[in-house]
Amino acid sequence: MQGLLELCNIPYVGSGVLGSAVGMDKIIMKDIFKANDIPIVNYTWFLRRDYVNDSERVLNYLEDKLKYPMFVKPANLGSSIGISKAKNRDELINAIEIAINYDRKIIIEEAVENPMEINCSVIGFDNEYNASVLEEPVSWQEFLSFEDKYLRGNKNSGMKSAARRIPAPIPEDKTKEIQDLAIKVFKILDCSGISRIDFLVEKDTMKVYVNEINTMPGSISFYLWEPTGLKFKDLINKLIEYAILRNQEYNKNIYVFDTPLLKKASLGVKGGKI
Repeated sequence: MQGLLELCNIPYVGSGVLGSAVGMDKIIMKDIFKANDIPIVNYTWFLRRDYVNDSERVLNYLEDKLKYPMFVKPANLGSSIGISKAKNRDELINAIEIAINYDRKIIIEEAVENPMEINCSVIGFDNEYNASVLEEPVSWQEFLSFEDKYLRGNKNSGMKSAARRIPAPIPEDKTKEIQDLAIKVFKILDCSGISRIDFLVEKDTMKVYVNEINTMPGSISFYLWEPTGLKFKDLINKLIEYAILRNQEYNKNIYVFDTPLLKKASLGVKGGKI
């Protein structure tokens, strides 16, 4: 959709084709994080075909590369769909057989023991970025399932109604570290408008890991901006302003290059010279 809007020269809110696509593919996303020294958990990945053809080889490879417990995830889905935690080989097999129904690429990550989940939103465009307050989602599960996020009490309430602590109860220096990392992630993926970046923090050591970025379409996370004094209406207005600014910036590019190359090539073919 972003690509179609750009072809039509229509401004739109949210990240462009690149940032949105990379944010959707957990494998490519983490490869880019790793290349830019963003702290992430150990991970690896495989193709569904590899597992179907030789599951024993894939299982041995995973156990050689990573330690239990592990999270098994489809590479291109969100909302916790198809995600399972495995504490041993039997659970790993079961988790993989669930995940391969949802994607041809599967990512496996080492679990963070005793983790605290922390989320931060970033808004901006073209090196003008701001980070929100932090939140700690609260759940009785080891991770928020699809039902936790969207079907609490059999109502389509969404993430807005999920239990959370705002601001997150962490030290000031860690708050600043996470906000800086959130902006760095937003910038290196060439995002714009608004995104929410999710983190995992080891409670014992307070070591921070970037988990993933959630670009639009997705949560606007306005509840992270209201505590800063930015009302919902003002946030939407600001996002529209960023969309217009980005469109104006793109329109500064030259997209047409006049050249006689094709004409000469055509003449050359007719003349027998090519």
